[in-house]
Amino acid sequence: MDLSIEELKRMQEINIMDLKREELANVEDIVIPTEKCMESRIKSFIEQTKNPFAQNVGEYILQVGFMDGTDDLIDDRMLLLAKRKTQILLSPHD
Repeated sequence: MDLSIEELKRMQEINIMDLKREELANVEDIVIPTEKCMESRIKSFIEQTKNPFAQNVGEYILQVGFMDGTDDLIDDRMLLLAKRKTQILLSPHD
């Protein structure tokens, strides 16, 4: 599946409310061949997901995006998300 830059941009800009669960891959079903080169892994991911910016995760749709103008890595953002979730679960009603 070869996608153009325009197709990828369109997929990235879809409003999460317009996504259809039945058209998205389940994240548990995605298998990335880690022994392959980066290009092959990306191609495999795109082929399996149909939309690399959105997947079904349990009862939810996970939509992934990128911010312009930041040097944060995805690891930095995931740690921030985990910290925020932990604070929400541990703090009493505000």
